[in-house]
Amino acid sequence: PKEGYLVVKVGGPAYRLGMGGGAASSREQTKDNNTQDESAVQRGDPEMGNRLNRFIKACIQSSYNPILSIHDQGAGGTANVTQEIVYPLGADINLDKIIKGDATMTPSEIWVSEFQEQDTILIKSEDIEYVEEISKRENCPIAVIGEIKNHKKIKVYTNEECIVDLELEKVLGKMPQKEYQLEKRRIPINGNKKE
Repeated sequence: PKEGYLVVKVGGPAYRLGMGGGAASSREQTKDNNTQDESAVQRGDPEMGNRLNRFIKACIQSSYNPILSIHDQGAGGTANVTQEIVYPLGADINLDKIIKGDATMTPSEIWVSEFQEQDTILIKSEDIEYVEEISKRENCPIAVIGEIKNHKKIKVYTNEECIVDLELEKVLGKMPQKEYQLEKRRIPINGNKKE
């Protein structure tokens, strides 16, 4: 990323999907917890997936590709994909710019929901009209949700209030390597000691 690049969401609108998906997929599915897991399910939208694919294809197969970086949204939703694509410089993000399919979502739900058929791209600010033309032609929604800033943080705003102010290095920087202490044991097999 470079300072001044625009952070753009491409694809389907935000819904309350994938909430707690990791926890839900790791426990036994029973009648007792199925209402809790309703929002944990990821729901595909093949038509939007086709529009998103056509948008990307139109960009990369044209004489000028405006996409400088692209990241598919998955687990962790907008929070994860945005932090990764703007690292290490950082960005200011406006949640109010995200296209919502469910107006009742809280800012936290918008930030972490795993709504489907969604990518985040970085483009130069002077390419926005070109990208909007492609988006309109392919009937694929886009939203400029932020701008790269060189403050090494992810700052998230809603209603002009900063709700996330996180140093990226603490989340995505060089993490200490795990160390494993391994030792051999001799296990008796039929009275013989073998490794």
